[in-house]
Amino acid sequence: MDRRQTTQRTLVLSAVTDQLEHPTAQQVYDKIHEDFPGIGKATVYRNLNLLADEGKLLKIEGIEGPVHFDSTLKTHSHLECKVCNKVIDVDFTIDGEVFENIERTTGFGDLNRNIVISGICPDCLKTVLDGKE
Repeated sequence: MDRRQTTQRTLVLSAVTDQLEHPTAQQVYDKIHEDFPGIGKATVYRNLNLLADEGKLLKIEGIEGPVHFDSTLKTHSHLECKVCNKVIDVDFTIDGEVFENIERTTGFGDLNRNIVISGICPDCLKTVLDGKE
């Protein structure tokens, strides 16, 4: 069921869409709060979840760190840094046959096909390697 498009929901959707990276709920709140200091954190968090439930945003729940949000709705994968929690898109998908095999052998259904791969980003890797010298 589509809900009424409120001003707050429009602000939240725009904040995610305008971001180059995949913002967390806190980052979305901070961005909106700069121009609209009266908006509540709970309002932003609630609207992010509503927009994800409605299929207007992707909710990226990785293994590490906070939940991130993405306005790119097509099936795609993400890389998540285990150190700084940055999330980026990666042009990589797994053949549907793999998911069908997983469903058939495990009994799991309705699998999320947006893959999150965890690692260390180049900036953090450089910092880690510099600290070992």
